[in-house]
Amino acid sequence: MIAGPGFWDLEIERAGWSRVLSPGTAGFPELEGRGSVWGRNCYVRGSDRLVIEWSDQVSIFAALRNGRLCPVGSAEDLSSAIGAGGRG
Repeated sequence: MIAGPGFWDLEIERAGWSRVLSPGTAGFPELEGRGSVWGRNCYVRGSDRLVIEWSDQVSIFAALRNGRLCPVGSAEDLSSAIGAGGRG
């Protein structure tokens, strides 16, 4: 999916997520054992967690909501994952 870091920031913020600048495995246990990626951003909204990973400057590799993988094959998939009715 084409959407480099920063592309989704406004939509993520509008959905009520706050970025965690120094996430650790205590707050984001799903990070334990995740492989190396080009980029990774972590967010919280209440008790929900969201992790978005990039394989390069423009391609989203994975999105995890509360530790569960969400489809990211389309913009609609990612919108669903970050929205109030997201999978997870």
